[in-house]
Parts: sequence; C-alpha cells; structure tokens
Amino acid sequence: MNAIANIPSSFKADNRSATQRLLKQVKEQQQDFEWYPTTDEILDVIKSDIIKTYKVREIGHGDDPTRKYINKSILDVGAGDGRALMKLTDGKRYAIEKSTVLQQAMDASIFLIGTDFHQQTLMDKQVNIVFCNPPYLEYDAWTCKVIREANCEHAYFVIPHRWEVNSAIERTLKDRGAIATRLKLLDFKDADRQARAIVDIIRVDFSKSKHEYYRDYDLTQTVDAFSLWFKNEFEPNKTESDISKKCKAEMDEERLKEKQLRNDIISQQGLVKSLEEFYNRDMTQLLDTYKSLTSIDEELLSELSVKMKDVRELLRMKVASLKAKYWKELFDNLEDITSRLTSTSRASLLELMQNNMSIDFTAQNAFAVCIWVLKNCNNYFDSQLIEVFESIYSLESAKNYKSNEKTLVQDKWRYNRASDHSHYKLDYRVVCHGLGGLGDNSWHYRNHGCGLQERSVDNINNILTVANNLGFLQNDDCPKAQSFAWVRGEKQEFKYKDLSTGELDTLMEVKFYLNGNVWIKFNQKFMQKFNVEFGRLKGWLRSAKEAAEETGYDIETVQNMFKSNIQLEAKNMPLMLGSAL
Repeated sequence: MNAIANIPSSFKADNRSATQRLLKQVKEQQQDFEWYPTTDEILDVIKSDIIKTYKVREIGHGDDPTRKYINKSILDVGAGDGRALMKLTDGKRYAIEKSTVLQQAMDASIFLIGTDFHQQTLMDKQVNIVFCNPPYLEYDAWTCKVIREANCEHAYFVIPHRWEVNSAIERTLKDRGAIATRLKLLDFKDADRQARAIVDIIRVDFSKSKHEYYRDYDLTQTVDAFSLWFKNEFEPNKTESDISKKCKAEMDEERLKEKQLRNDIISQQGLVKSLEEFYNRDMTQLLDTYKSLTSIDEELLSELSVKMKDVRELLRMKVASLKAKYWKELFDNLEDITSRLTSTSRASLLELMQNNMSIDFTAQNAFAVCIWVLKNCNNYFDSQLIEVFESIYSLESAKNYKSNEKTLVQDKWRYNRASDHSHYKLDYRVVCHGLGGLGDNSWHYRNHGCGLQERSVDNINNILTVANNLGFLQNDDCPKAQSFAWVRGEKQEFKYKDLSTGELDTLMEVKFYLNGNVWIKFNQKFMQKFNVEFGRLKGWLRSAKEAAEETGYDIETVQNMFKSNIQLEAKNMPLMLGSAL
C-alpha cells in the first residue's frame, strides 16, 4: 500500500498520537533516518532566542494578537514533518528531507530544496537562519557540513552535549570565524519520540552586526562559506595524484569518456569558450525541462500537489546552482596562478572573487574575471613579498644599508610608511620569533599532523611561494613544510630546482625550537635577491646601481635581480583565454 495515501489529512505537529502514526508509516516504508521530532520545549528556547537576537518587535499577526511576527527565512536541514519551521518563522521556509513520507506531511508553505543532505551544497542557498537537529550517530558530520557551508547569519543546532570536545567541530568553527553559544541543556525524555539523549541547544553566529541596536541591518559573515571552500580548494600542496584519485573514485567509465570529450573540445577552443558552450547547453536543457511543465494539465498538477510558484522558486535556485557550478570549474583552473599566492593573499583574493558566483557565465564575463584575477594577483605578488620578508625580520639578523639614510616622508612610493624607514637588509642566517612553533596538542593553536602548528606550516610555505616567484622553482620534487615529521631542534632541508642546471639545490635549512624561535639558513643567492626586491618595493632602492651600493652586492649580480619578482600577463594562461587575446 502506498504510504503517502495513509498520511492523516488533519495531521497536527503537536498531536502525539498523530506523530506515532506518522512514525509507524515511516518505519514501514524503511524511511526512518533517525527522525526524532524536536520538542516544543526546545523550539520555544530557539524561538525566544531568535526574537532576542533579531530584536523582533512586530506583533498582531494571525489568531494571536500578542504573537511576535518573525519574518526571517529559515532552512531546516533534516526537517522531518516541518513542525520546527512552522513554529520558528512566519517568513520563507525551506527544507532538506530524505523521507518521502515526511515530505508529504509538510505544510504547503514549506519549500523542499533537497533530499539527501550529503548530496546538497548549502553555499548557494542564502537564508537568514539554518536549523538542524541531526541524526544522533552522525551529528558531528552534519554539524561540520552545516557550519562549513551555511550561507546564513545564524545557525541553531540540537546536538549531544559532548560537542564541545569534538575537535572537528572546533576546527570548523575556527575556519568559519564563527562563535558557538550554548542556550540550554535539555533532553528528549518527554518527546513525541522519546530518547535518553542529553542535548545542547546552541546558536552559531557567522556574522558580526555593524550596529548593535538595529541587529538585522548590515550583517556580514566573518568568513563566508564560498571563501572557505575556495581556500581549501586552492591549497597549493594539493598534488595531481590527489586530484586524480578523487576523480577516479567519483567517476565511472562513462563519465571518464565524457570528461575526455570535454577536454578535447577545451584543447581546441580554450577553456572559457568551451565552458560557455557547455553552460548554454545545460541552461537550455534546464529551461526546456521547466517549460515543459506548462504543457501539463493544471488539474493533474494540482492532484500531484505541484504549485507553479514552487516550480518557479525551484527554477531560480537551480539556475543559481548551475552558475555556481561553472564558475567553480573556471576557478578550479586558476590554480597555476593562485598557487603563487601566499595564504594571506589567497584568502584576500578569494574573498573578493565570491561575488562572481551570481553573474551569468558568458565568455565575456569569464574573460573579464580572468583578467581581473591577473591584475589582483600582480598586486598581491609585490605586497606579499614585503609581508613575508617582514615576518622573518629580527633585530639580530638585520643589517643597515651602508648609507643608513632614510627616504623622505614626502615620497609618494606606494609602500612607504614613516615608521618603516629603517633601510635594512637581512643576513642569510636569521632567527625568527613570529612564525609559530611546534604543535603542542593544545586547543590554543590549530596543529598540523606533521608536528607543527598550522600557522607555522602556512608561514614556511609562504616563504617557498615567494622563492618560487623570484625564480627559485618549486616543483613536485621540492618538499613543503608538511612533508616532514618535525622534531625540536632537528634540521629540515628545503629544495628548489636550479633552472640553469636542472638539478635540485638547497633553498633553506630550518629548525624549530620549543621556545617558539625558528632558525633559518637561506641560500645566499636567494637572500640577496630577496633583499634587493624588498628594498625596491619599499622604495629604498631606486636602481640596480643604488641597490649594489647600499647592499654591497656585485653590480652585475644585482642587475639580474632588480625587478625580478614575478608579474603575470594574459599570455600566461593561453588555454583558459583561448584565442581571445
């Protein structure tokens, strides 16, 4: 018998017997994915906090003239029969729910935007609030995915009390720059479906308000979900083998053939024009599918509980998702460029790029974005060299220029700062005090599996990035910071490929100590070039001749170093731009 036909037409979320009948049907259809309806007590706590957080004042709507009117959009992940959405908001209601039985029990005002949570991407689904009462056995995976991807201002979770000591949740909160606040500790002993679980009701804040009184204005996410995803996607230490393994795991033989066909087309006409062709094809197919619905008899659609306003809303979200899919594929192919950025520069660029997700994917737009990326990268290449140089500075390692004269404050050179006019270079042996340290397994710092703090890994790899941009090539044979198992006081050697000999040579030797000091011995040629370009970008060295005089380096050597920091042009990515430039 069809379970959908057995759902009570007069079902009410607060009716325990109705809940039990619905639960029975869910179990009979083998669709019980740990559905434990959220209790009224829990929902009352969350609703009160929403009213307080958003300073809701409007009343008088509905049957109760004293009821506060919450006009906020909410997405319920694992929505069950939708009772939480009905209680928490009078605004737009969105749901992700796998059980078809529970989907049919939802109120008509609830818009279903997905079924299998693990197959959904939340980044392109912008709402005010996300609510999640996840399956008990998978609570950490669900919680981390929501925190990592949610495109909202606040999220509410009903999760086991032990979440506070879950390292994955802690790490994900830090990645998003989010703050978790416990609202109350409750249980499910008196729930419609009883359980012995002790749960915390927590609110996760992704945004900071620019105005304390008008809480619902000018809310911006501390770290938006797309930037976080982009940062992870563009980690420079990802290897071809990692990507290849992922592709092999996800694609069957037929998809591999399709990929090969796409690659053949791309190689002939360039990535951008090819993606535009694929995008137009997919968009046409999508629109044709939805247009075909208009030819179906309205009475039949009504019998199937299909409303055209819901179809339009779903189409809008599908179109947005399709745009996001193609922008992501374009951005994925920018790795050759973004891998030349340090972690800080990369994060800044990705934050700016997120807005491109909403524009139409056309060749013209894509070309403009590519050129925009190049321009921004070139600016970052200079500023990040200064940033990395100053990060390894220490008084013990600095040596004044021979003249020891300071540039005039009136000078308009873009990187000049009055407080920075110390005119120095660094010795090839330096002792650094601010690069991080060894992993201490404490919660104070995020630790990497190699034995270093994650910020230490970033800082060392940033030096490698700058070295690569200065011509000390970093290829797959050159180790990264995470390639070693770090031990206190033990020297690790980093390599580069010498372009003149084709052989690997030593770029630097690094030791970490428990007191936080980092000892580095650099390749002398690299440090000379690093010193010259730093002085040039600071405005202290205006010519190769001046650089040689101030640093004491040989003039012929300096001439090959001056203005050697990388600058990219459109010709650096011919495959992407195709024949457009």
